[in-house]
Amino acid sequence: MQPAIMTYCLESALPEGERGVADVLRLAAREGMERVEFYAGRWEVDGDRRRAAESVRKLADEAGVRMPAYGSGTRLGHLGEQRAACLDELRIEVEACAILGGTVLSFPIVDAHPIAPDRPDAAVGVYFERLLPDLVEQAQELADFAARHGVTIAILNHCFVVYLSWHQKWLVELTGRENCGACADPGNYLHYGHQDAVEACHDVASVTKVVRAGDVERTPTADVKAAFAETGAFSPWRAASFGEGLI
Repeated sequence: MQPAIMTYCLESALPEGERGVADVLRLAAREGMERVEFYAGRWEVDGDRRRAAESVRKLADEAGVRMPAYGSGTRLGHLGEQRAACLDELRIEVEACAILGGTVLSFPIVDAHPIAPDRPDAAVGVYFERLLPDLVEQAQELADFAARHGVTIAILNHCFVVYLSWHQKWLVELTGRENCGACADPGNYLHYGHQDAVEACHDVASVTKVVRAGDVERTPTADVKAAFAETGAFSPWRAASFGEGLI
């Protein structure tokens, strides 16, 4: 196991306007962090991500920081015209991951995929079981490509299609690739599915490639009601310092 802190988390420790990749890597080096998970969900690149990754790798090498994991914000599972575009983007990110020195890339699945009103299942939408054949096919394509670059792919539990441990487990099992597994986020099991985080992590342990260790605590019911009455926001969970919450 290689513990690493997400660059996304480090950004909040820096002042506004000083949260670029170089700033984050320098902070990691100053704090004695040898490894980070490079989170690309908010990485704005003007041009080819692979060329940009080469520059980031140089910065990391100079700072003495390694990047064994890459977190993508690109979603797998789109249908129609977006399918090819998102798979192409994920392939590019696989290459960027390898350039950075990473061996595992995590990514989310589409969120509650919208359905055209003329489809037979328009009234209920595409739930996990209906979307599963498309997810498996796309995951196999991506895993086969990633294998040629020495990269393992890890499916994150996030949002409302793949958010429970059994979703991840079956998607991985049916994909049937050695370099395809789960990225287990304990807080997301609670946040999206109210699933016991410890039980969920045990459930996917045999197929897990990455664990995002965070912590959460319950928001007091009175606070949940007050926020909902004021803004319509529903937040039964909130972040906690690691080791001080439910996880």
